[in-house]
Amino acid sequence: MAEYLLPDSLSEATEIIAEHGRALAIVAGGTSAMRCGTCRGKHGRGILCLECPGPRLVSVPNAAFVMGIQRLGLDGVAPANGGLGFGAGLSLSRLQASAPIPALRAAARQVGGPALRNMATVGGNIFERQPYGDVAVVLLALDASLTFAERDGERSQTLAAFYADGAKQGGLLTRIDCAAPDGEVVFLKCGRRRFNSPTVVTVAVCIALDGGKVRRARIALGGAGAHPMRCAAAEELLIGAALDPTSIAAAAAAAADACDPATDVVASEWYRRRMVATYVRRALGEIEQGS
Repeated sequence: MAEYLLPDSLSEATEIIAEHGRALAIVAGGTSAMRCGTCRGKHGRGILCLECPGPRLVSVPNAAFVMGIQRLGLDGVAPANGGLGFGAGLSLSRLQASAPIPALRAAARQVGGPALRNMATVGGNIFERQPYGDVAVVLLALDASLTFAERDGERSQTLAAFYADGAKQGGLLTRIDCAAPDGEVVFLKCGRRRFNSPTVVTVAVCIALDGGKVRRARIALGGAGAHPMRCAAAEELLIGAALDPTSIAAAAAAAADACDPATDVVASEWYRRRMVATYVRRALGEIEQGS
């Protein structure tokens, strides 16, 4: 059985991380930390393992040490000028209640049920395996930045760079910051049901218009690759163009071409790629209709 560690300060936590390295598992809400004991984690985690028939056993994480972050005070939230700064330990239910950005509230609301959202955290959602991580997709479209605590100090990087580097943590994620949206933000989720449904794909777009033409575009996809991704090819097609059915169709096609989704028990690669195009088109269409 793993040894459970509960540091009282960030300095103590970073020392634990430096000492134990890959033998350490960091747990916030713990909703994704458990693995399926039936398949020993080969297919999924705990009761969320959809590939194993019958009752699914739950075992502890495959780690020698487990560190909880409950005493580190990482659950604060500070809205400012329409933007948002919050601790990595903030629960999704509190994010849903307090975020001044409607797309963030919508993404948090569609993660599981109330009991799960009360435990799951924003930081955990950023590290969630694909196709999950709905909130992270909106944060990517908002060009959020991450702050990590390490033994020699703090380190910051954008969420886009974090995923481009393969989501390598290094230290302890402590804070997420995003500025007030420069434009309109839309989040859409494709699932089998409206709520509490396994994710097929998610799409978040942030579009700024100037004189009827797109000045800035961010298109983020979930369930379309190993990590949430920005779709630069689709963004470039929109910048400088009018947001109309022609440019929207071109951007949707570019997003479908650029993604690399996986096949699992929820959806096939072919279906996810089709849904990327469909939901990018729908999200951009909402902004077109409102402009």
